[in-house]
Amino acid sequence: MLAAKLKELRLKKGISQETLAENLNTSRSNISKYESGKLEPNLFTLKKLCEFYNISADELLEIKLDDEEMI
Repeated sequence: MLAAKLKELRLKKGISQETLAENLNTSRSNISKYESGKLEPNLFTLKKLCEFYNISADELLEIKLDDEEMI
């Protein structure tokens, strides 16, 4: 689930919701809503999250493709 993954990544990095919000140019309230599943980040925010955490969108969204599906 995206909400749990977002919280996990933030905690692993050891930063507050406020710090993450500042880095993404959004509100702490939005970060809280993303992490609780009350709000889904838009594509622009997803891109910024991937860049901030230095991970792919597949990893963030926990998408696993079989090799056959990629052909």
